[in-house]
Amino acid sequence: MITTSQTIRPCLEEKMNEHSFGKHISLINRAAQGYFSSRLKAYHIGPGQQAYLLTLLPHESIMQEELARRLQVDKANVTRAIKGLVEQGYVKRERSEVDKRALLITLTEKGVQVRTEVEAIAFAWVQKVRSPLTDEEYKTMEAYLERIANNLMQE
Repeated sequence: MITTSQTIRPCLEEKMNEHSFGKHISLINRAAQGYFSSRLKAYHIGPGQQAYLLTLLPHESIMQEELARRLQVDKANVTRAIKGLVEQGYVKRERSEVDKRALLITLTEKGVQVRTEVEAIAFAWVQKVRSPLTDEEYKTMEAYLERIANNLMQE
């Protein structure tokens, strides 16, 4: 005789498996936050600010709007992140000679040095993520994630 718990249990397990995608995304996100938070603490920046450092190229001056476009974030987000990086002495903001209303963002020498170290931290993370996958699996996963992200950004 099959009991109620025996029929409900497979249904619950099936339902939980439907949510495993979200669970795995959450676990990966928490692992990344912990990894970057602990390694970036010495530089007095958070995981969110590292993207700004890595997006700015050494000896490049770009407008905040371009930085927002590259990172696909709003201007207010850029303003907050850049403020912290300016306070740490990693970037400087200057008025554009061409358009006095525009602010140009440039890495300082200190920022270039820290960027190199942050780049190594990010590279080590990618290697950690890649380690259980073959090159082909990683390329496939990356393509799927890009497709998902592009779809979500269209909404």
